[in-house]
Amino acid sequence: MSNGQAHHANIQTQLGGMFTTHTTDGTITGGTFTYNESDMRTIINNWRELADSYDNSLDRAHRLARIEPPAEDFASRAHAAAANRSGDSYKHYVEHNRDYCSQQADLCQKALDHYLGIEQNNTIEISKTAPDGSRPRI
Repeated sequence: MSNGQAHHANIQTQLGGMFTTHTTDGTITGGTFTYNESDMRTIINNWRELADSYDNSLDRAHRLARIEPPAEDFASRAHAAAANRSGDSYKHYVEHNRDYCSQQADLCQKALDHYLGIEQNNTIEISKTAPDGSRPRI
């Protein structure tokens, strides 16, 4: 087995169930990541800025799909039609990426809202007074 084939087999083994069960549960573990509120807000803003950038590109891309042929001969019309198809393809690509970035920003915002809700509830619970008038110690 060549080095490339061994690498390909290793990838297939690592990703195994993802293609048959349509899940992304992996067998590789060990890494963790955590975000604080500030990190999440930065990530949300980055996704929104990227979505805005795609939206600006989309505004400019509309011209790419409105090419007029320079003449009425077959070649001019064919080239203009090909350019317009290419422009339409690019617009769809930009729209898809803009929508994806917006969705990621919304998902991160939901995660942050959920996190802040849990933190607020924990703060309220900690600050409650016990029936005997005492407060819990932290």
